Amino acid sequence: MPRLLLFDIDGTLLDTGGAGGASLLDAVEEVFDIPRSQIPPLNLAGATDGGIVRQLFDHVGREMDDTSVQTYMDCYLGHLRRRLAHEEFPGLVLPGIPSLLQALISEGSADIGLLTGNVRRGAEMKLARFDLHPHFIDGAFGDDAVDRNLLGPVAMRRMSAATGRSYAVEDVIVIGDTPKDIACAHAIGARCLAVGTGHFSAGALGDYKPWICLENLAQTGQVCDLLLNQ
Repeated sequence: MPRLLLFDIDGTLLDTGGAGGASLLDAVEEVFDIPRSQIPPLNLAGATDGGIVRQLFDHVGREMDDTSVQTYMDCYLGHLRRRLAHEEFPGLVLPGIPSLLQALISEGSADIGLLTGNVRRGAEMKLARFDLHPHFIDGAFGDDAVDRNLLGPVAMRRMSAATGRSYAVEDVIVIGDTPKDIACAHAIGARCLAVGTGHFSAGALGDYKPWICLENLAQTGQVCDLLLNQ
């Protein structure tokens, strides 16, 4: 059976330089007419957009319904697009990512997908900003479930539908930068390659029992060997 590699986005593939969090607060100000200074710090690491929105609605005392949530998300995504396109956008691709993705695709023995808390439209915007989107077949997103631990089966089903192949959980590896990525892998019995390029160091991530911890993904040959052969 082929390997299935499921990548997180923020803190694993790229860093938006705060554009995501700022856009969430832009939408709070526009939709709810509440200053961002009144919103407590957002814990974004490993969270799903749906979970973050639920917290924001609770904090501002607004009832969630499909229409109000869609209004908020459309506003958020509009601000995200604006911030990502701004000439002073400070974001970056994390070390080794372009060469790693190209090497994995060239090797051809693994299918590459996403497992991210971003809603699909937000994920596509972030990846497109750095020309990374074509590397990924499909995956699971923050609009598929509020609980990140439910995203693994969604990603596996979507990837199977897209490729026509089935995947055993022992051949699935989640690549992510937070304890929630590790927990998400554990929830489906998969392995997690944890990387210390986000808010958590490799040492801190090791406490959550991932398969392997690396400081970053810059050593293309080493990382490819781990993901494809170990």
